[in-house]
Formats: sequence, C-alpha cells, structure tokens
Amino acid sequence: MKNLAFVFALFILSIGAVGIFEPSVPVWIARHSVTSGAFYFLATVRLAFGLVLISVASRSHAPKALRVLGYFIVIVGITTALTGLLAMERANAIVAWWFQQGSGVIRLGDVALTALGGFLAYACAPAYGPHQSAPGGRHSGRPLS
Repeated sequence: MKNLAFVFALFILSIGAVGIFEPSVPVWIARHSVTSGAFYFLATVRLAFGLVLISVASRSHAPKALRVLGYFIVIVGITTALTGLLAMERANAIVAWWFQQGSGVIRLGDVALTALGGFLAYACAPAYGPHQSAPGGRHSGRPLS
C-alpha cells in the first residue's frame, strides 16, 4: 500500500510540474471534468487515496502529517461527491472564473500541487534500512570493512 501511495504522489507531483510549465494542460483537464460523472470518479479516487494515506501513515516518514492529510482528502472526496450531486452549476461557475484569472493563478495552483506531491512522495518513499538492500543489491546491510 505504501508503494501505491508513493506512485500516486509521484503522479500528483508530475501533474503539478506539467501545469507550471504548460498551464493549458490543467485548463484542458478542468474543462473536460465539469460533469457529474467526472466529479463522482474524482470523489472515488480522493476517498480511496485518503484512506490509503491514513492506512500507511504509521509506516511513513511523516505519520502525523500524512494522517491529517489523509483525513482532509477523505473530507474533500465527500465534498466532491456532494458537489457532483447537488451543485454542478456552482462548480461550472467556479471553473469559468478560474479560467478568467490567467496563467499566473493557474501556475500558482500547480506550484501548490507540486509541493503537495513532493511532500507525499517524501513521506511515502521506500526506506532502505540497515537490513534491506537498495534496488540492485548494492548494500547488504553489513558494515563495510
């Protein structure tokens, strides 16, 4: 599960990084995601990812922060599902307003997304302790003589 959280964190980081350099990408994604079905899909992904973060928090590099973020993401997932059910007109208005703000605001959001993905990747990164070998077996865990 921790590896799944790590891979998802790298995905978040990469989407944010792409948006910093090419703000039209998040605009395109948002433009094609303002439907009830897309909101339900996003809500499901957020709920699942939040629960994964909560479950791996104790084995992470930042257990308290990861647990808080996990609960926050679960709450955002529930809110996203309710928005898809009750407030699609308002969601469309918010996305339209966001488009009008220009690339600076879009890039600022992508900087935050990149920072979040980077933190999550750090917190969920695989740890190589003294009795584990790194990929490729370069270290056996025994002291070098």
